[in-house]
Amino acid sequence: MLKRAILICSTLLVAACGSVNSFRMLSPGSFGMAQVHPKLYVEPAMGAEQRQELEKQILAGRAQVERFYGAISTTPYFVACVTKNCAVRFGSYGERATAFGDQAIRLSPDGLAADLVAHEWSHAELYRRVGGWVHIAQIPRWFDEGLAVVVANEPRHSEENWRQIQQRGVPTPALAELISRSDWTAAVRKYGETQGDDPNNLRAVYSTAGHELRQWFACAGRSGAVALLTAVRAGDSFDATYRRIGRGCLP
Repeated sequence: MLKRAILICSTLLVAACGSVNSFRMLSPGSFGMAQVHPKLYVEPAMGAEQRQELEKQILAGRAQVERFYGAISTTPYFVACVTKNCAVRFGSYGERATAFGDQAIRLSPDGLAADLVAHEWSHAELYRRVGGWVHIAQIPRWFDEGLAVVVANEPRHSEENWRQIQQRGVPTPALAELISRSDWTAAVRKYGETQGDDPNNLRAVYSTAGHELRQWFACAGRSGAVALLTAVRAGDSFDATYRRIGRGCLP
């Protein structure tokens, strides 16, 4: 428990994005959540069939991350809510899902799906592979989010969606606008990505990151992604390594 508390608290401090209610993530069972097994806590209102379906979605999300990496090193526990009130009590500001370092993932009522599980698990895996809080600040937010988009293979951030953005002339951010977490939050607001499930919202920020990473993967591949994270963990420059591994595919 102490190790979990230290890791999650340090994650919140580095991320600077947790609400005061996120401390409940340290011990979900102590704040009214039902423990299905050691890696899954759910709101008691979640029925038996919903719990079974959620476990299937988590397994499917895990499989997506494993297909990308070949093997994964993280086993985060999940805290899943079926009501908005529950999500807020555990620190949500409206996010569908949120990863807390490599330790935990919170799922909101509209986040109980495999692609969202895979997206957040990708964040957890990247966090572990670069060495945690010591090196995570070296990773631009556009890379972390773009990698999660690619790993999760989310339709709403697909290359087809990117083409729609280009055809409609929807404004998109430059990567230089997406370096830090605060940059990312500001861009999401600036480019209108907070407008919920509006079908005309093409989610330009996440799609920009996904498009960049798909271009890079055309040369680097999965092995290049793993090599990049390993190099950053060893103290190498992200920018220089990213350009070197992706040479030939980037503008």
